[in-house]
Amino acid sequence: MEHLTFGKHIRACLAINVFTMEWKMNLRSFLWSVLCILMFFPSSAFAINSVLSGVFDGSEPKTAALPGTCLADEPLGYLQAGSFQVSESGNYYITDAYNVIGVDISALIYSGSFDPNSPLTNLVTPNGVDIAQVANLSTGVTYVLVVQHWCTNPDRTWVNMEGAWSVTITGPGSVSSGLTVSVPQMTEGSFAEDGPTTATECGDSQYQESGPVRVSTTGTYYYTDISINYEVDMCLQIYSAPFNAANPDANRVILMDDFGSVELESGKDYYFLVQPLDGPQTGEFFYVFAPPAPMAITYAISGSWYFEPTTGQGFLIDVFDSANLMFLAWFTYDLERPADGTNAMIGDPGHRWMTAAGPFQGDTAELGITWSSGMIFDSEVPAVSNSSDGTMTVEFFDCNTGRVSYDLGSSGRTGVVPIERIVPDAVPLCEQMTQNPDKPGPL
Repeated sequence: MEHLTFGKHIRACLAINVFTMEWKMNLRSFLWSVLCILMFFPSSAFAINSVLSGVFDGSEPKTAALPGTCLADEPLGYLQAGSFQVSESGNYYITDAYNVIGVDISALIYSGSFDPNSPLTNLVTPNGVDIAQVANLSTGVTYVLVVQHWCTNPDRTWVNMEGAWSVTITGPGSVSSGLTVSVPQMTEGSFAEDGPTTATECGDSQYQESGPVRVSTTGTYYYTDISINYEVDMCLQIYSAPFNAANPDANRVILMDDFGSVELESGKDYYFLVQPLDGPQTGEFFYVFAPPAPMAITYAISGSWYFEPTTGQGFLIDVFDSANLMFLAWFTYDLERPADGTNAMIGDPGHRWMTAAGPFQGDTAELGITWSSGMIFDSEVPAVSNSSDGTMTVEFFDCNTGRVSYDLGSSGRTGVVPIERIVPDAVPLCEQMTQNPDKPGPL
């Protein structure tokens, strides 16, 4: 059970500053300090929360670090994600919802247009949005949202890291954009003075319960408290049965404060309980609760794969993120064994290999097969002769298993080969890169 008791207002500021100093950089602590100052000003009720989201797929262009990033020396991947408009003029709180739990970004809002060669022109958020920031937005203006990876490090965990990003916009009006996603109704609401109360580890305060809730996929679900940035610092508890105020610890699956993750199973009923943290408080709450991202191909898939019953055959796979390209070499044998006594000058007379290449999307790559012939061992002449004939579909279920479906074209041979890694060295990196939240939306 996870319980991060940061408290409200100044205690939240101090604790989050410690967190960012330990895990991020002093720059982020400074930005949190600025944000904390904003939190002391009286807040007004915000009736409308909007969530904009998209995906980094590894093929993004790079540009010099924009405001709000760690100001790395090397270029960082970015997306000119899309445009949006607001229905009412006023101050809006912009938040990187996946600052801790997923792909960490800096979000930048431009008025009218964005020019990567002149990144300060038309910039509405001069400091970028690393964690949270206030921006004054006006009706009738088309804004451009640009998102950039927050930083880079030698382990490549932040270099064009693949996965979903999410930006929330909270203010007096609605946001119209092709990037807007629908979120469950239970993730927003308000605490009233006359609401029911209960005493839990979150505090003795009002609460709201939603449920039963069923998730469609078994896996890791991700939570971020958004309203801590402008209204109520809330606490989320999830139960496997209806909440019992007389026994608040019974059937509790997890308790989360500012952010966290939880393993949920499809087909089971869950009940979500929200409370102000540390005591009664009126005001609005808003949080993001996101499902697990589906398996996605990254360069960490690269390596040697095989089907154990056919040991001695296998696949060498290489993935090029920036080119959105997978290369595959299949080391195998002829359709029929050569006649007994057939001699080879090197290797086995029945040994064959083929190559395939093509683009990938999500967990699947579609490859065209190339047949090479005409050459002899370790020689430039005669020149190679390449021909295309057949296709392969390579799917991955997780970082350790998948399958190859093949159609060898004019030979008429088709089939499916289940595959697994021969050496699991890259599995931890693959899981680190792929175990992130999906875009917020239906559970």
